[in-house]
Amino acid sequence: MRAGLTVAALLTTACVTTEVRSSPGPGALLALSPGSLGRELHLAQRVTVHRGDQTWAFDAQLEADAHVVQLAAFLLGQTVAKLSWDGATMEQSHSERAPDVVTPERILSDVQLAFWPAAAVREGLPSGYSLLDDGARRTVLHDGRPFVSVNVGDLARVELEHHAYGYRLTIESKEAP
Repeated sequence: MRAGLTVAALLTTACVTTEVRSSPGPGALLALSPGSLGRELHLAQRVTVHRGDQTWAFDAQLEADAHVVQLAAFLLGQTVAKLSWDGATMEQSHSERAPDVVTPERILSDVQLAFWPAAAVREGLPSGYSLLDDGARRTVLHDGRPFVSVNVGDLARVELEHHAYGYRLTIESKEAP
């Protein structure tokens, strides 16, 4: 991981309501090991959340290597969510300013569904879930019904639809400096 980790500097300047150190809870479909990614990621992202007639947009920084996944989400210059996941323990915080669908656990799960290899995703799914993947689109089924779908054809722009939770995400990514 980079010595001057951008995320670490940004994570220290936030108004958050809860900080928790735990294992991912029931809101997380996936909690894959950082090493199962098989490469490093250093991404600056613009995330747009659509739920009903409401839309929220925020910026995020994502960094992952074989040892840790770190992510921070920012809204109007304030940190609204952050997480650090080492494969066993998640350190997270979440602001009341974040939309209720934007939880650190769901962010981790969505990031892993979009960016981790299909084999790792398939292996990490809980019982009763399965993955369809044609290289451009992934659909996680729960008991045969669509649970979440993600367009992964172009990793610079990922579109994710949570059928179960009733929201859509558009994630625009570029390599972080």
